Amino acid sequence: MTADFNEHSSSDSDDESNSSREPGFRWPGFEKDEALHWSRVLLRHSPDPQRAGIKAQMSASIARGVAVAGPGWVSTADAARSDGFTPVLYQALFEALGTIPPGSFRSHPGHRKVTFKTYLPGIPYESELWSDWPRLFLDEGFDAHAATGLTLLRAEPKFPVTRGQEGS
Repeated sequence: MTADFNEHSSSDSDDESNSSREPGFRWPGFEKDEALHWSRVLLRHSPDPQRAGIKAQMSASIARGVAVAGPGWVSTADAARSDGFTPVLYQALFEALGTIPPGSFRSHPGHRKVTFKTYLPGIPYESELWSDWPRLFLDEGFDAHAATGLTLLRAEPKFPVTRGQEGS
């Protein structure tokens, strides 16, 4: 598990030579500023586990305005963006998830958290679970916590009761 570092600062001028088509730019289909915003959010809410030292290096790069990409970050951001998420909405979703104990819902992604002994855990983005969340939040007026709880509740039938969960 390593990160792809890119040494092109978003503070560079916006001329054609600094476009997202530059060699070494690890966020195809994303403009530099958007890639930097997704980098910030996915650093906190990684879809895969990362070593703390790698995350510290990534954080330092992001602080310098460099968009970084860990394993699965670009595909996660692309899928989430296709579902209507912006980096701000993605952050709101994961902050709301942090307030809901995984034991409250079988569908909670905390049950599918990926952990390794010396890594910070990651929670994968599941498009089939979250694709309706932006609509609930933006169009139907649910706050982030309510939209998250409703989405988890609607997904419960997709996650069968397993041994040890009966009666809970």
